[in-house]
Amino acid sequence: MHLRLLLLAIWASAATTFAGEAEAPRPWSFRPLTRPPVPAVKARDWLKDGTDVFILARLEAEGLTPVADADRITLLRRATYDLTGLPPTPEEMDTFTRDPAPDDAAFARVLDRLLASPRFGERWARHWLDVVHYADSVGRTMNASFPYAFRYRDYVIDAFNADKPFDRFVTEQLAGDLLPTRNPAERAENLVATGFLTFASLDLTDRGSQFEMDRIDDQIDITTRAFLGLTVACARCHDHKTDPIAQRDYYALGGIFLSTRTYSGQVGPDGLGPNGYVDEEELVRLPAAAVTVARNTVVARTQTAGTDQMDAMAMRPAKGYPTVFAYRPERVMGVSEGEAQDCELRIKGDPRDRGEAPPRGKLAIPGLPPLTAIPAGASGRAQLAAWIASRQNPLTARVFVNRAWQHLFGSGLVRTVDDFGITGEAPTHPELLDHLAVRFVEGGWSVKKLIRAIMLSHTYRLGGGEVKTTALTADLYGARRPRRLELEPLRDTLLFVSGELKLERPAGIQVAGFGGKGREARTRSLLRDDAPYRTIYLPALRSLLPSMHELFDFPDPSQIKGQREVTTVAAQALYFLNDDFVGQSASRAAEALLAEKAPGETERIERAYLRTLARRPSKDEIADAQQFIAGGQGSEATRWTLFVQALLASAEFRYIP
Repeated sequence: MHLRLLLLAIWASAATTFAGEAEAPRPWSFRPLTRPPVPAVKARDWLKDGTDVFILARLEAEGLTPVADADRITLLRRATYDLTGLPPTPEEMDTFTRDPAPDDAAFARVLDRLLASPRFGERWARHWLDVVHYADSVGRTMNASFPYAFRYRDYVIDAFNADKPFDRFVTEQLAGDLLPTRNPAERAENLVATGFLTFASLDLTDRGSQFEMDRIDDQIDITTRAFLGLTVACARCHDHKTDPIAQRDYYALGGIFLSTRTYSGQVGPDGLGPNGYVDEEELVRLPAAAVTVARNTVVARTQTAGTDQMDAMAMRPAKGYPTVFAYRPERVMGVSEGEAQDCELRIKGDPRDRGEAPPRGKLAIPGLPPLTAIPAGASGRAQLAAWIASRQNPLTARVFVNRAWQHLFGSGLVRTVDDFGITGEAPTHPELLDHLAVRFVEGGWSVKKLIRAIMLSHTYRLGGGEVKTTALTADLYGARRPRRLELEPLRDTLLFVSGELKLERPAGIQVAGFGGKGREARTRSLLRDDAPYRTIYLPALRSLLPSMHELFDFPDPSQIKGQREVTTVAAQALYFLNDDFVGQSASRAAEALLAEKAPGETERIERAYLRTLARRPSKDEIADAQQFIAGGQGSEATRWTLFVQALLASAEFRYIP
């Protein structure tokens, strides 16, 4: 009897253990989003924003004191690069340094000006394009170009400039084609937004079930990592190894995208394939009653006396896939509703070995709210978008405010910005993360309000220097560490210094080619590497990046990259000494200095410093510059060119404090 009881006890213990192992632990990020209590601090007069109290509480707990504030010139350079990716002009520096208002009010005026600049959208859109692995070519075996990818890029720039609420930004990218609209222009914008789902790097030589499942996998991966910080794609072949995400959850999402038609620009041999372009101009001009017809026909435009008129012509659908063309193609990468169907589970990820099909959208992730029911004939993208953009979803706001913090400080409160799961790092300041996330949602999901609040904090305005435990500075934010500028602000500043920078967008298509043999077929950028446009407008061709992009850690456009690598290698310094693009920029800047109305040599040196390093030189630096220019070889223009290039080659040019 005793032996039987002992065996039952052992069995019960083992059963409990196995049951516990079957359910993966829930990540910290699944906890409901709540307003954290405000900690008590001693130096309350140091606080400028609600953000500061959480930083100061941690510093005081470590026995540390924040360093002194940055001076106005340092702060202006930092803020201008953070918000626009360009240096401040000498006039802007003069205005800020002479502003008699207290620092808080004067800096608030600076932020309002920078946030209202069109350059803000160009700077912050690039951060988002990294996350969604934006590219202007497909990559892989054929590397065909995406000629209309630029429409999505421009949509993102405009969205940040307009301060589109982030929940709306989410919804448009996942289900913009399903949203009610007030006019054709709004419908076109919503359709362009769905380009978010079209940038997969796929093998175009395989158009079978493997191709389809790879496309769906990319759509699941980009959706869950960009918005939720979850690696759901790890559950394609089996249950997630660490997070509570089952393989059934993966295929429940898979059914949503299987029921979606994707137009990524790669047409079949007959010109009417499942991956062609949506012709957004013609589709949105149709009357509402004709849109359903248009989705299953080819649309043509006929000219009548006085106005264009749209005629929907019943022509042969392309193998069941609707592709909409015109006599004038204004096309766009995007998605539309397809045949509603659930996605059969693929055993071990093999597209040919199929199991049951979980109902699409039927997620059972412990700790997260369920999706609302999906109507029988719908893909479920609208319900998925509403679920992600909901205030009840604990991940969406946390993930984005962490991304914003990372771009302003160099690292996130959660360092693994794309992974909020078990394998990701825990937040260094969890209460601060929730404080910012709650403010973000309550502030109407305004990205500009969020950024402005963080930048007005005392924490953002600190100078560099030492704290008692310097190894913890990055985690504690008691001082600023210098950050190397990314590729885009480095290249854009070279154009700015030279006076060559064009602020308008390049017009029309900027890429061409479909891979393969022959000069005309080669995938290529239609803009030169040294084209005078902002770097965000240069095409990002997979496996064909310019050398400067690779040298300064531009991310692989095939990868989701919320945080770039930052390397420091000798070749970066040598680039500024030897590259023709740098030399041309220095030469043009020197020509401009010499062409100005008769300033003295000292004034020219000061202007060179202001334009390149955004500060005035010291007396010793002026003396050194005069000696360098006087002792150089060649013409006056050559000596001034070498002087400007020396400033561009300095570490100070590449770093912001």
